[in-house]
Amino acid sequence: MFGSYFCGLWNKKGNANGQNSGAKPEEKPIPVPETDDDGRGEVKTEETAIPIQATDDDSREKGVPKYSFEELAKATGDFSNNNRVGQGGSGQVYKGTLPNGKQVAVKRLKHHSDPEIEQMAQLHFEDEVKTIGRIRHRNIVEIVGYCSEKADRLLVYEFVSNNSLKSHLYVGRRQQETVSVPIDWPTRMKIALDTAKGLAYLHEDCTPRIIHRNIKSENILIDDKFNPKIGDFGISKDFTDSATPVSTDPRGTPYVPPEYYNKDGQNRKLTDKSDVFSFGLVLLELITGKLAVFEKQRKEYIRLAIWAMPLVKQILDADNQDLDSENCKDLFDSKLQNNYEKDDMIRMIYCVVACVYKPVKLRPQMSQIVEVLKGNMEPKTIWVRSDCKYLYEGSPYAPLPQAHGTSSDSCALSNT
Repeated sequence: MFGSYFCGLWNKKGNANGQNSGAKPEEKPIPVPETDDDGRGEVKTEETAIPIQATDDDSREKGVPKYSFEELAKATGDFSNNNRVGQGGSGQVYKGTLPNGKQVAVKRLKHHSDPEIEQMAQLHFEDEVKTIGRIRHRNIVEIVGYCSEKADRLLVYEFVSNNSLKSHLYVGRRQQETVSVPIDWPTRMKIALDTAKGLAYLHEDCTPRIIHRNIKSENILIDDKFNPKIGDFGISKDFTDSATPVSTDPRGTPYVPPEYYNKDGQNRKLTDKSDVFSFGLVLLELITGKLAVFEKQRKEYIRLAIWAMPLVKQILDADNQDLDSENCKDLFDSKLQNNYEKDDMIRMIYCVVACVYKPVKLRPQMSQIVEVLKGNMEPKTIWVRSDCKYLYEGSPYAPLPQAHGTSSDSCALSNT
């Protein structure tokens, strides 16, 4: 359900270039705050915060309830395996119920193996929770509390009942989730637009502005009305000015942009443009119904961005962008059965290529992506025909993890 818990607090100014479907969940609908068209909710301050049960009066005044470890252990049945709903590199997530009956997701964070990073994480944890806890947007999972006792750090989120976008797009042999009905095109378009709004809010309207650092279909949670909520963003800050971010190293993961790796193989910082790249891959998943790394042939995996490149190039190179060609049939998710709005599909393809294939400095801002998806901005504002020069054979991406001595973009991976 959640992967790494890190996101980034970003203080620098950005440049301008930069029919519901599916099985019905058992959980009751989650109330969503009233917001404007962009989903912006009221930012809670000391005067407007609505406190819920907590153990610390001071934390209530700051808008983020603080719970004791004992309270959260009781809420989750002593962190019972029966209540575990997710796990990742940074910790495990448990479903819990607070004394007031509110269902929550409690993430118990792992300790850092590096003592210096662990010490910094302890020092900054509560301040960052209080900063991020002020964020209110209907397309962002809300942090409703936290715990910090000795070496234990826990985050309490609203519980989103209808699993992740990944589970609705793809069910593989190694996944336990089952989705009986594939999501239709209007729902995919809604998920794309609303997720873009949430990410644009984090990048451009928050104070301080926030870099998520872990955008992927697994971290876009779906509620019972098929509203997307960006999850697994919660704590992080660049504690130092070093080139290495403090989050779990995402080396080899398909959502990490190519500029993250320099010529010497050293990590670079992730930026707002990294989130834009990752979001573009999510859009590509919505179009194709394929994972960001998928099994092309038995035990042979390839990056979706590499596989899709020649297909989108032929579409964009054509004078008449005919979506009925064989290339399009290969590109589009067969589960859609050709039921999609052509103008919507073209807009989404333009957003994909601008986010994924353009050089980092030329990637659009998320607010531009929102306007293109809404139809308020011409797609050619973010991608012109001459930009097709960026769609070339040969990959700028880091290789997939090595397996059986292979390190190419198409490689064999074990089933373990």
